[in-house]
Amino acid sequence: MTKTPALDPEGRNYISCPHCTIQIPDDVPDCPYCRQTLPGGGAGKRRDIRELLVPPERFPRLRKCYREHGKWVKVVAPALLAVLALWLAPGFLTRVKIIVPSDNAFLIEAEREQKDGGRVILTGKLVNRGEDVPDLSLRSIGVIAEFLYGDGRTERKRVFPKSPFRGEGALLRGESGAFEIDVPKGVKSVTLRGEVVNLGEDRVFVPATRGIRRLPARRNR
Repeated sequence: MTKTPALDPEGRNYISCPHCTIQIPDDVPDCPYCRQTLPGGGAGKRRDIRELLVPPERFPRLRKCYREHGKWVKVVAPALLAVLALWLAPGFLTRVKIIVPSDNAFLIEAEREQKDGGRVILTGKLVNRGEDVPDLSLRSIGVIAEFLYGDGRTERKRVFPKSPFRGEGALLRGESGAFEIDVPKGVKSVTLRGEVVNLGEDRVFVPATRGIRRLPARRNR
């Protein structure tokens, strides 16, 4: 008489044999009772996720080190992660966001620089893709910086880009000028726009003939 195999006492998963309906391990290709081949040969069975973990017996040195210093690792590792998070959090929370709307006439590129004392400076350049704005004219090219504070307040500041070959705000088509903006503390974002400033706005020019005062003629006695 054939001896009936006993169930494995280890913590294995069992399924019902589709032929004899007896509980058998799910990792065997044939049923140990009816000797019938299981569908799929055990290749499509659902494996326990614990089997995917590397057993510590394969790394005896690592296992020994963990046993000796594991409790300190559990205490020190969270503390180091907390310190690292506190060190990186202010940089992300106080980081100034730069917004540059698309413009066909001006191309603006800027980047932030962190200075001593927490000061933030924006350095960038403006490329004139519109009409010429030469020197000694009543127009100038400016960069408008709109600061948005954390409490919702807004503030505007104007700077003029400087070309190495011309004065401030004077750029011909295709030329670029550098600029620098000091960002106040508490600013959340900065929006940069380029515009042509009319330097003669709100000015009244008096003709030369009207500016000369004539003296009354003397009468001969």
